[in-house]
Amino acid sequence: MPELPPGLVNEHTLCYDMAYGPAESRFLRWARTHGVARRHDGLGMLVEQAAESFRLWRGVQPNTTPVLAAVRAGVPSPI
Repeated sequence: MPELPPGLVNEHTLCYDMAYGPAESRFLRWARTHGVARRHDGLGMLVEQAAESFRLWRGVQPNTTPVLAAVRAGVPSPI
């Protein structure tokens, strides 16, 4: 991760990291330690992109809320 100046973010900033996994990413950890309350990983984007692909191929729009909850249960949220 590149060196970022501490004053770059504050409590009103939203930080989004396209990475996801069982542990908090270095960027989201950095954002948390600098007072950013709204931090998100890329798991939601993954689920939404899969749902859009399913809609294009099958003509059915899946409800992503339970899917994301189930995936989060298997990949604990660092947030």
